[in-house]
Amino acid sequence: MTEVLIAIDIGTSALRTAAVTPDGRVLACALEPLSFSEPFPGWAELDPEDWWRALCKTTGKVLEDLSDKHLPLGLCVCGVTRTQVLIDAGGSVLRPAMLFRDRRAESDARVVAAALPQSNPAETISAFHPFARLAWLARKEPEIYSRIDAVLDPKDWLIHRLTDTLTADAVTLSRLDAFASSGQLVSGELSRIGSLIDRPRLWPWQEAGRITETAAPFDRLRGLPVFSGSMDAWATAVGAGALLPGQAYDVAGTSEAVGLLSTVRKGVDGLVSVLWGESLWQLGGPTQIGADSATWAHEVFRVKGRLSTAIERAGHRPPADDLPVFLPWLSGERTPVWRSDVRGMFAGLSRGNDGDALLWSVLEGVAHALRDILEIAGRETGERITELRVCGGGAQSDAWCQIKADVTGVPVVRTAAKETGLIGAAMCAAVGCGLHATLPAAAQAMCRTDAVFEPRAPLAALFGRRARIYQDLKRMALSLPETPLELNLVPLRDGVGEADAGRLATKPGKR
Repeated sequence: MTEVLIAIDIGTSALRTAAVTPDGRVLACALEPLSFSEPFPGWAELDPEDWWRALCKTTGKVLEDLSDKHLPLGLCVCGVTRTQVLIDAGGSVLRPAMLFRDRRAESDARVVAAALPQSNPAETISAFHPFARLAWLARKEPEIYSRIDAVLDPKDWLIHRLTDTLTADAVTLSRLDAFASSGQLVSGELSRIGSLIDRPRLWPWQEAGRITETAAPFDRLRGLPVFSGSMDAWATAVGAGALLPGQAYDVAGTSEAVGLLSTVRKGVDGLVSVLWGESLWQLGGPTQIGADSATWAHEVFRVKGRLSTAIERAGHRPPADDLPVFLPWLSGERTPVWRSDVRGMFAGLSRGNDGDALLWSVLEGVAHALRDILEIAGRETGERITELRVCGGGAQSDAWCQIKADVTGVPVVRTAAKETGLIGAAMCAAVGCGLHATLPAAAQAMCRTDAVFEPRAPLAALFGRRARIYQDLKRMALSLPETPLELNLVPLRDGVGEADAGRLATKPGKR
């Protein structure tokens, strides 16, 4: 018999299910598209039953593709976070889930943020925070709010449907620690809101329960252990092999998430600190820059060829001091400045710069933004960065990976799997089933390396000079007065690497 793990990756535009072997081979995979509604401007909702139907459909397809010689050992669910499924005491869903891009709670966020002040702008309550959304519900839908028994991430709700247990994972819920440790959730309505979200925490590889669902296709998996899993960014980076102190990761999608792993937890203004594993933390966060920056340059400068072709051609351009340096804050920036009003700029433009030169500068500018975050994280934690693990759609460009290696000065490692979120979920199941002793051991067996891009030593001095120019541009942008224009922020996609589902409008000056 061939042992397999069932891995599920939940997004807002699609749900994926795969059967993965303990050595990381995907034997079968199925995808079910999803669509969400926007009943009012700024709202974004999805009926949780759509996730359940997609899970049943994709799992059924995967099981059909397996033969009698394949033995499922366990199942793990990872996926979209900053999305709330509300259930009552009987387990019934009370209303459509508010998705990560929903911004209806902007005014409530300001009130809650005043009650829960944070010195770190990366931890300030925003319209996307569950505290703000529950405050909105208490004000706008009090009858529903009064009946809430638990607030679940989509993956925890699906686990509840499968096992009839209520669980949460330690990685995702570590984002509440800044409030709990400060004693801000000790009384009043905020205490109730905190209790609706928090619950005993499991590691992503720990068993949450056993499948009790009797409807097809889960009647064929009855009694199978289900493992807690975690949020999509964690699963995606872990599936790319980012699991050891000193490793950095770059989830390169429409916008990018970047972080450095360390045994030391440090609170740093502008950076997000999240529990990553036992005695392991990440310091970094989501940005506003990535493939969207390259798409903008390709369109505005009318660069020849398809986007992927243009990136590869322009990205192989020889680096030089006379090429422009680009600050890629086209739509404001989250990590490390958390300002929606800041804007990008070029330094060193000349009439001799063609479209390829400007696209190259944009690719390099994104890499400098990653270097900036990682340098801050490394300086504050004392960790020496050993390698940068990349995944997502933006990581498929050899030229861009090489630029990131040259700019950061560390090897860039790309894994063979394109859907690393599924591999991350399968790794959790493999550890939970005892097939691998630890997640690092699972990564060694399941994360196959596709390519390693070494930094080119002769170019180190050139990119060091250009990094100093980038820092000058950063200081200049932060010193300029706030723009009175309405801004469009590109949110970090849950399900990184997919096409952007839309843009999130916000008002000037909101941070």
